[in-house]
Amino acid sequence: MGFKCYFCDTRDRVGYWSNWCEDCANLRRMLLLYDPKKCTDILKRTLTRDDKQIDFKVNQEIKKIVLNELPVIKEEEKDGNSSDTEYDNTTITTKKKLRPRKI
Repeated sequence: MGFKCYFCDTRDRVGYWSNWCEDCANLRRMLLLYDPKKCTDILKRTLTRDDKQIDFKVNQEIKKIVLNELPVIKEEEKDGNSSDTEYDNTTITTKKKLRPRKI
């Protein structure tokens, strides 16, 4: 078509008589159906982060990287004592089932 959307100015419009592309038309419909203030609050809450939230997310990602690089501990019972830890020269594994942490 060649005619660009009036809102995003990147994609082609749906039709000759339409002003918006398909995604921008859906956004416009949502703004008409729901309160625009409610829509902008949801977008701000989900898409915008302040410095504290950014730092927290960066630290969480660093923890994920560090935890994936640490060896796993393998615990085996020896003489009825389950606190003894047996180390392999390459990896350390555990018999315990670990639950994933909530992040």
